[in-house]
Amino acid sequence: MVSNSSGNTYQTLVLGGNNSSAYLTSGQAYIVQNPGSTTTDLTVWFRNTAYIFGDINVTVSGTNSTVSYAFSTSNSNLTITGNANTILNFAGTVNAAHSVGDTFINVNGTLHTGAYSSFIGADNATIVSGAKSQFLKCTDSSIVTGSDSVFDTFSNGTINAGLKTIANVISESTVTLGRNSSVITLTDSTLTTDGTGTAVGALKNSQVNWSTDANGDFTSGGYGTFYVTGSIQGTNHIQGQSVSASFGNMDSAAKLILDVWGAGSRINGGTGSQSVTQKGSGALTFISAANNTGIFTAVGGTGGDTFKAYSSMNMTGGAGSANTFDIIKSAAGATDTISDFTASAGNIIELSGFGLTQTTLGSILDHATVSGTGTLLQIDSRTSVMLNNVSENNPLQIGNFKIS
Repeated sequence: MVSNSSGNTYQTLVLGGNNSSAYLTSGQAYIVQNPGSTTTDLTVWFRNTAYIFGDINVTVSGTNSTVSYAFSTSNSNLTITGNANTILNFAGTVNAAHSVGDTFINVNGTLHTGAYSSFIGADNATIVSGAKSQFLKCTDSSIVTGSDSVFDTFSNGTINAGLKTIANVISESTVTLGRNSSVITLTDSTLTTDGTGTAVGALKNSQVNWSTDANGDFTSGGYGTFYVTGSIQGTNHIQGQSVSASFGNMDSAAKLILDVWGAGSRINGGTGSQSVTQKGSGALTFISAANNTGIFTAVGGTGGDTFKAYSSMNMTGGAGSANTFDIIKSAAGATDTISDFTASAGNIIELSGFGLTQTTLGSILDHATVSGTGTLLQIDSRTSVMLNNVSENNPLQIGNFKIS
């Protein structure tokens, strides 16, 4: 027998030759060795601690045991039929699909585990686990897991998880999540979400439901509403039925490209010269932040979009008709531009917050500055609207405005 620094006593068990298999006594600690080249078999029972040296196939039949490998290869096999066991430093094949609550630390290989599994430091692993599993500091792995699972940090791999998945940081990965899932930070990744209510806090240089097939059609319908709640950084793409997104203040040059086909989407600008472009048919609402000192650029699609300019905003209605350009009165004022205003398309400029009458609106139109670029309207001393391509040949009418 040997003892460790804590005073725990370990029995030494040597396998091989005529002793090709063994069963551990529950509640005991062992150092198990196989010095030979022929695989041996070991059964671990309840509350065992086993340190494995050599080529040994292990079956954990009991609960609350710890099995640690001094050396393990892709040929190693581990079967777990009990629950709540801990496995360390394993590389090989794990068969534990019907086991619950096991913990795997510093593992790789192919692992089939049950619900409530925990993985800490799983690298270069292929994992299929049950619901409500946890993954901490996993990289370069392929993971399929059920609903209500949790990821701490994950990078350079693939995730296919069920509904109500929670993740902290995911980077450089391909991810599929069920509805009502949430990711705090998604960076340089591709996300497919089937269902409504999925949210990302910070979206960085990533694509959501943007994958296409050989015909160029999107492979996911993106049903429901997808949320970006904190910030948009870099260039990002989102496709789906509905999007609610806030640019935030982390990246003043952030870009968002959308292909939204349903109604009810809202895009809130943040700071600087951020921009959003809608390529789909859904009607969107674009809102510039009231405290932005830069210019927020928004381009609509083929639907009837609404633009709410609380600060300076470059607005393009796009191919759709019946767009509303709502110029909001503010103490700071704004310099707004509408690049494609066409009266015949049913577009409206709303100025309801300025206290205008038909007479004062008529005066604004009479004093408009017409140039080769378009028509400049001075709404008040702080707010102006430039209408590109609006000229004497394409004149404005009082009916193009809403003042109350």
